[in-house]
Amino acid sequence: MSGGPSFGDVLGTDSRCHARYTAAASSELSSNDDLRAAMAAWESLVVESHGDVFGQLDAGVDSLFVDALYVDFVVDRLIDRYERRVGVELRNRSAAENTDVLPFELHTLHAAVERAVPGRPLGEAVDRVDPIHPESVAGLLRELHGSVVSTPLRRLLGSYYTPRGVADVAVGELDVDDAASETVLDPGCGSGVFLAAAVDAKLAALEEDLQPDARVDAITSTVYGIDLDPIAVKMAKLSYLHALRPAIGSSSPDGIEVPVFLADSLGMTREESISFRARTVDLTVDHLVGNPPWLTWGALQESVREAWRETHVDRLNLLPHPGTEAILGHANDDVSVPFVWAWIDRYLDDGGDASFVLKRDIRTGPAGRVLRRGQVGDRPVSVRHVHDFGGLRPFGDDVAVNAAVYTIGADSEPSFPIPMDRWSRSGDAPSFATGGAMRGTLARERVGLVPVDDADPGSSWIGTDAERRAHGECSHEIRHGVKDDAAEVFTVDRAQLGELDHDHVYPYLRSKHVVKYGLFGYDLQLVPMRTAGQDNAAELRAAHPDTYAYLERNRERLESRSSTWLDGGPFYNLFGLGPYTWSAYKVVWCRLGFKPHFAVVSAVEDPDLGEKPVVPGDHCMFVPTDDEYEAHFLCGLLNSAPYQRSIEGMASEGKASLSKAVVSELRLPEYRGTGPERRLAERSMAAHRIVPEYTHLSKRAYNDTEIEELAAIQAEIDDLAGRMLSGGGAGLGGE
Repeated sequence: MSGGPSFGDVLGTDSRCHARYTAAASSELSSNDDLRAAMAAWESLVVESHGDVFGQLDAGVDSLFVDALYVDFVVDRLIDRYERRVGVELRNRSAAENTDVLPFELHTLHAAVERAVPGRPLGEAVDRVDPIHPESVAGLLRELHGSVVSTPLRRLLGSYYTPRGVADVAVGELDVDDAASETVLDPGCGSGVFLAAAVDAKLAALEEDLQPDARVDAITSTVYGIDLDPIAVKMAKLSYLHALRPAIGSSSPDGIEVPVFLADSLGMTREESISFRARTVDLTVDHLVGNPPWLTWGALQESVREAWRETHVDRLNLLPHPGTEAILGHANDDVSVPFVWAWIDRYLDDGGDASFVLKRDIRTGPAGRVLRRGQVGDRPVSVRHVHDFGGLRPFGDDVAVNAAVYTIGADSEPSFPIPMDRWSRSGDAPSFATGGAMRGTLARERVGLVPVDDADPGSSWIGTDAERRAHGECSHEIRHGVKDDAAEVFTVDRAQLGELDHDHVYPYLRSKHVVKYGLFGYDLQLVPMRTAGQDNAAELRAAHPDTYAYLERNRERLESRSSTWLDGGPFYNLFGLGPYTWSAYKVVWCRLGFKPHFAVVSAVEDPDLGEKPVVPGDHCMFVPTDDEYEAHFLCGLLNSAPYQRSIEGMASEGKASLSKAVVSELRLPEYRGTGPERRLAERSMAAHRIVPEYTHLSKRAYNDTEIEELAAIQAEIDDLAGRMLSGGGAGLGGE
């Protein structure tokens, strides 16, 4: 349609063709028994497979069915035109062929609708679209489905059609030794973009070895597709047939069957017997490829969740949560990995492999642990390669999720580092139209993925380059907390508050109080001066006589301190005290032992003292700042997976493992307020709002509790930090 009217003008939801067909079909529904029976069967299939999704949509079932029927009509006419142009018949055109899932054939309904359309035949509009151009079919089908099928329905079904370039990359990662015999299955094939990519790859591999007819036979005997949407099955058959065209010559048979089947690939709603060429098909295959539904457990209907529980969950150990949280249905847990695990268990032969498009952030967080732990039931599997598309959005701006291709080897133990190709922009117009277009318009670099915890492959994975780049210049002053070498004097019990002026009593942090993103309580501490060495005795006697009298009663103990740090000041002098102690915000951590937990503190509302700034204690280190966003930006970095792993690599296991010397070797740039930096700060703020909800627990119990909401925030923090370190987004520190 180059140079002519757009697709939407001719066949899309705003086209005259769509308006004429749907008006006639809606009218026919009121009187045509066949149409009404077909709609009831279609609705039953959708509800049985996906639950009552119709109850969540504004549009009625009749309107949605008519739109589905229209898409089938357009695809049917495109197949007609393709057959005429190429001179070949698609013998199993109907989605109802090969299985008994659908009790009717959609294409038989179109004649009644067309008879009810006044004026010129509807087929003339379809004839304006060229179904032969090499790049037209995949794009046309994707645009047709996206234009006509409502966005809310597609989101409820997790249906996102993959760009051909991403499919080429996924297929290219499969380890195919014998193209003529090794089998490939896409168990959720949609419009068939992965099938077309697999067919193209096999055609190229077999070109020198087989004649065209033999190539067609070899491919249609080894490349399979399954989907539970009858419209998708027909679209996939057209995509498959179009991909075969280079091998369909004058000596080709008059008709071709393509192995794309309407079936439940999970076996949760039914167990179909699939026949092809008069034989029952065994779909145990060498390779799996595709893009599973991008849904969360919370988005699934309860009937579907129950089917998962009964069929796959316990058997394949698909619950990533321990203890009482091991209840299927966590709203943020992604269902795409359980789909992949069930497919591997159900279809993948010993030693086979799989390439799937998944959300890139399953490398971190609790939901992705199912993938990272490398076990499908009792069967070991390993991620052997990742293509990371970062923030490139190959699915378009309307899909606000970042994607990656994960290639998985069955029956092999996980090993690290995992090779990862990180794709990024190299020009102004990145293209995902084909694998070649991607290589021509995008840059990529090879890095490795490793677990944050070497002893736990299921822990978050980070890029080795991110860990390396977490080392660098620290642009912030790191301070020591107030030294407490006379605790029996300076530590204040609440019963003592009556004998002291409250102005010099402050919330005081010890190592036991600091957890990641928050505080578990505080002590009270007498801090009788603003800066170390300050000679404020006269002022203290005059303005706060009770406090000075208390110090005088303890003069002997205070003067017996031997530290030279305290020379030159009053007898109650303190070390580690200065203007930085009173900064509005402080990023604090404990320097003793190996607990790389960082938190932002400012002021607390004490029941006896009122609002008071928090003072870090002797075992604490901190970065002072008066900018809340800067504090949380730094806290987010320090708590992120790349920095935590970097700290682990640098810190000793001795007494002061998180000393100033260790943290000052980390790359802690000035806060510039870029979009990613601000988002990182806001995620740290969100984490700090969650921790206080759990302070009723003991610290041990808290550390043993997996908090779903906090884990999801941590996953985003890990991703943001990793992307900034690798130069993605706005980079880090001026890159």
